[in-house]
Amino acid sequence: MRIRISYGTAIKMGLKKGKMLAEPTTAYIMVGEECISNCSFCAQRRDARKEGYLSRILWIEYPPEVLSNLKNFARICFQTLDYPEVVEDVLSLMEIVPSNLPVSVSIVPISSRDMYRLKNSGVQILSIALDAANREVFDEVKGSKVGNRFTWDTHWEALLRAKEIFEEVNTHIIVGLGETDEDIYRVLKRLRDFGITVGLFAYTPLFGGTQPDLGRYRVIQLTSYLLSRGYDDFLEIKEGRIKKIEVPLEEKDKIMRGLPFLTSGCPGCNRPYYNEHPGGVIYNYPSLPVNGKERVEELKKYTKIVWF
Repeated sequence: MRIRISYGTAIKMGLKKGKMLAEPTTAYIMVGEECISNCSFCAQRRDARKEGYLSRILWIEYPPEVLSNLKNFARICFQTLDYPEVVEDVLSLMEIVPSNLPVSVSIVPISSRDMYRLKNSGVQILSIALDAANREVFDEVKGSKVGNRFTWDTHWEALLRAKEIFEEVNTHIIVGLGETDEDIYRVLKRLRDFGITVGLFAYTPLFGGTQPDLGRYRVIQLTSYLLSRGYDDFLEIKEGRIKKIEVPLEEKDKIMRGLPFLTSGCPGCNRPYYNEHPGGVIYNYPSLPVNGKERVEELKKYTKIVWF
């Protein structure tokens, strides 16, 4: 079995010397040697693999035994590659990691039997990444058009099965793959209604393209935040684009503190600089304080915001 530990996690564990501009609150572990899938945006894709990387982050190889010394983290997150033995390898790692730390596993759709096996081993949260916000984009970036076996329907089916087995289920949505704002709103609302939490990502151009407009990303962050707070009809959408957001005044203080613009996902996850270059534009802030007023000004360049 091969594992890699993210650069920041390795520094915090004392396995590597280096400086961190933001300390990871979750221990991020990549499981697997080579991925058989070919998702177009991924550094581990079958046809254009970037050795040792996931997004912009360097992941360093270590023996699995080092995971017995994990401490000072809020959570362990196993980011698994797609390969036949992946469930067996995660089960082996669950015997090594400290039992007092909650564990999340990000994995491709697996059988209900394997879901139960992971849950019984102590896995708390299962994450199955949709990544795309609609069926067409899904097929373009991680379905048949890139040579994968995945479909929009089978991913949704796996998420809903996981929700029956695990109390907490997570997915990922990447902004900037070719979807509309309306696509994002609809998929976020559907996921919210099923009780599935979402980790938002900004598209990271490892193989070409550009990151999403910052103002647009701020709008999506605020939309996701308001949906998670139980609001529904707060948007004006025209031709697929969010033109206006009506924000309840009772949320203003939290927004001005910057809560909607923090990294989203599992509890205790802050993913420092996963989408960003240190010193560059920050899409997901790893911790407070965040100047929420400045972030609101960024989103107002894209959308009208009204407080009521």
